[in-house]
Amino acid sequence: MNIPVPMSPWLDLVNTSLGILLFVLGLVGLLTQRSVIKQVICLKIVLQGIVLELIHAGRLHSDPHFAQSMVISALIVESVVIGTALALIVNVYRHYPSGDVDDLNRLSG
Repeated sequence: MNIPVPMSPWLDLVNTSLGILLFVLGLVGLLTQRSVIKQVICLKIVLQGIVLELIHAGRLHSDPHFAQSMVISALIVESVVIGTALALIVNVYRHYPSGDVDDLNRLSG
């Protein structure tokens, strides 16, 4: 039987704010950075904010098993996305050593 650990409303607010802050910070970085590597790092920050919010939501609803399964699924998807992004980065740097995403509009099919 799982008994939820009581947390103060202040700590709930901090946890929620931190997850949202990570998500927004990563999203702003994705939209403003021109380097491909920096964009992948910002994508990783966005995904970590999502994972933090999943953990916090599971704790708020007193369902740790569902939260654990969602986090494990999110981590698997995150690994696949980051692995694919890193493979694409290798190809981008092979053709465009600057790594600037604005140069990628010259690619043709």
